[in-house]
Amino acid sequence: MTLPRLIALDLDATLWYPEMYMLSGPPFKLGKCRRGRPVVIDRAGEEVGLLGDAWRILEELTTDEKWGGTEIAYVSRTDMPKWANQCLQMLKLESGVSLHELAQHHEIFPGRKITHFKRIHERTGIQYNEMLFLDDMRCNIVDCDTLGVCGVYAPDGLTAKTWTKALAEYSKRRGKNN
Repeated sequence: MTLPRLIALDLDATLWYPEMYMLSGPPFKLGKCRRGRPVVIDRAGEEVGLLGDAWRILEELTTDEKWGGTEIAYVSRTDMPKWANQCLQMLKLESGVSLHELAQHHEIFPGRKITHFKRIHERTGIQYNEMLFLDDMRCNIVDCDTLGVCGVYAPDGLTAKTWTKALAEYSKRRGKNN
């Protein structure tokens, strides 16, 4: 299987829930959900937690050496980038790595996802067809496809099923382009 050089993840409703605009804001504190996983709790008691199989997948990306040549990016159009960054810094994987530290690229600001990818490409030189992107909004997938980014629709967030589908789709597309 061909692995992407960059994996880009949307935050709101793809990596975690609820979305930043649904929160009451800081101060944030760290807590645990019923399953014992870390969550960020806003001032009104709302818990921000990772969706689906995100914990397992992110842990694999940090610990499995096969991902050593792959960079991670967060691409989010949120109007609350400071809140998103605080959540990323507070949430830590079992390996002790914060979600913020996990990613080499943080494109977290309002605007089109195409802008996020263009900025990453300009900084890294990674070609668009070497990027895999997961998002819960189909319009973002369609938009970034015009650049050649392999986007996969993730309506239920980062689940094992969507992850497997995304890797297969990326591999299939790369096979056609080589």
